[in-house]
Amino acid sequence: MTNSTDLLDSFGRKHDYLRLSITDSCNFRCLYCMPDEPFKSAPSIELMNSQEIYELARVFVQKFNINKIRITGGEPLVRSDLETIIRQMSTLNARIGITTNGVLLHKYFDLFEECGVKNLNISIDSLDREKFKYITKRDLFQTVWDNIKESIKRGFNVKLNVVMMRGFNEDEIPEFIALSHHYPIELRFIEFMPFTGNSWEKNKVIPISEMLSLVSKHFTYEKVKDHKNDTSRKYRINSESKGVFGLISTMSNSFCAGCNRIRITSDGKMKNCLFGADEFDLLKSLRNNEDLKQLIQFGILKKHKEKGGQFSKMENIQNNEIVNRSMIKIGG
Repeated sequence: MTNSTDLLDSFGRKHDYLRLSITDSCNFRCLYCMPDEPFKSAPSIELMNSQEIYELARVFVQKFNINKIRITGGEPLVRSDLETIIRQMSTLNARIGITTNGVLLHKYFDLFEECGVKNLNISIDSLDREKFKYITKRDLFQTVWDNIKESIKRGFNVKLNVVMMRGFNEDEIPEFIALSHHYPIELRFIEFMPFTGNSWEKNKVIPISEMLSLVSKHFTYEKVKDHKNDTSRKYRINSESKGVFGLISTMSNSFCAGCNRIRITSDGKMKNCLFGADEFDLLKSLRNNEDLKQLIQFGILKKHKEKGGQFSKMENIQNNEIVNRSMIKIGG
């Protein structure tokens, strides 16, 4: 069912999910997210302030029936005004979630509970302290793991995001899968994706077919029903499992046909696709009191059929030819 205020692109895809970055700063330095070079965050004047974040989100919810908002970064929990942002966002008629590296979660559990924020996506790419330190450049595995366990204990809907990279963490698949059996979580393996400056290589990508083959060496498993617009294909070890594990096949078997996502960067640019070069300056229009509705609709109609129109098959990708930002500048 659609109505006249739904955000539809030229392929008939309905967009009701907003991924909203509130900072391009992060207290980690993960190599797949940040350029391997000196990095500077944008000056504060170029970023959305808390009121502007709320106003843009309100337009999407009230004018276009957006019913789900995920707050991302960078690392969103490093914002000094995060409490203000969460309290404002919680007044909107939309489910609010957070994507985080987990290291500061203990400071905000009470706030999230009070404001009805139930969904936490936490990134953790290794369960080995030394490998965790290598990938993040921070020796903070135990803090993150303690916060994950506390999130579960408090009853949050927890998804753990694991970027799989050949030669780095595929040997940990059995340990990760075991977490999905013993804890009520969704454990998600994500294929390594190309962004500006992140040293992406085709041979580092582990396709989901290969991931499942690696899983089958250690476990039997069964399919779990997926829902419309799900990015992950979900499975569980058996009916006794407390959670599930999922595979996100952005590179080897994309889910573009069912995409319902819109992204806003921390400097207020709308991106209609994670991989797209097109950006639409909502913050400038907001500050100039211009009509946001027309610009948003125009931006959605410009959306390509697949992967931002920059590539289709993984074999054809030349990372140095992709026109895009680094992942930390786009928003997770």
